[in-house]
Amino acid sequence: MSGFLPITITKMSGAGNTFALIDAREGSVWQGIESHLKMTRPQFAKLVCDRVLGVGTDGFLLIESGSEGFDYNWDFYNNDGSTAEMCGNAARCAARFCYENLGGNSTGALRFKTGAGLVVANVLGNTRIRVRMPEARFIQEQIELKTKSSSTETFALVNTGVPHLVQKIHAISDTVELKDMAREARSHHDLQPSGANVTFYAVESDEKKIRAVTFERGVEDYTLACGTGAVAAALVHAKETKAARIEVQMPGGVMVVSFIEGDLHPLMEGDAVFVGDFKYNLEVVG
Repeated sequence: MSGFLPITITKMSGAGNTFALIDAREGSVWQGIESHLKMTRPQFAKLVCDRVLGVGTDGFLLIESGSEGFDYNWDFYNNDGSTAEMCGNAARCAARFCYENLGGNSTGALRFKTGAGLVVANVLGNTRIRVRMPEARFIQEQIELKTKSSSTETFALVNTGVPHLVQKIHAISDTVELKDMAREARSHHDLQPSGANVTFYAVESDEKKIRAVTFERGVEDYTLACGTGAVAAALVHAKETKAARIEVQMPGGVMVVSFIEGDLHPLMEGDAVFVGDFKYNLEVVG
């Protein structure tokens, strides 16, 4: 016996970083379907994110009923099925999705329970969302990693909800030649077991503007945008320049990162755009 499980999936983009979102709250259609999937959530995430068999996204996000005073809980997966504690671009998309599709509160302020703890997002209108990110901190201001080529690369190791190796470079175009090094550093034995994302940044003529790109765990490539990567690059640059507000241009769009004196939680603002709703007909046998 075979049949189809029709699953409604919303595809969204945050500065070019794409996500598949599902309403997985109590009483949702998803809850009735999940028990018939015959696969785990990580396996389903890989399928949904696939460029051929899925909707072609960088990540997969299930929005669940809130607990412990939160408006919503979330369960997030990279497109290889691995988990990530936090994703800034996904947080912006989640906020707009919940506000417009799930009846989010009238103030536009939403509290999410994530693997990195509380994330607060504010819907500003005109596709703009501001997220109060998890605590941003330096793990090591300088860490040296020896690569297979016998060279030694120096980074700042920071945590902005997830770990990032951050390196300042001369020009963002240099990242083409740095890709193999980023791939190696991302899973370097000194950073096991979880490894780290690798974020490169270059300074514009205005010291309050930088260009950045992130090689992301789980995607295993450069992505068009990474919210935690934008914050990581801004954090390192702010330490050098003392700038309180930094504009971060990533390949997919611009994010603005603001640091408030006395508050370890930076604010990150950017867009969140609906791409489309898909009825995903998952074929099941037996």
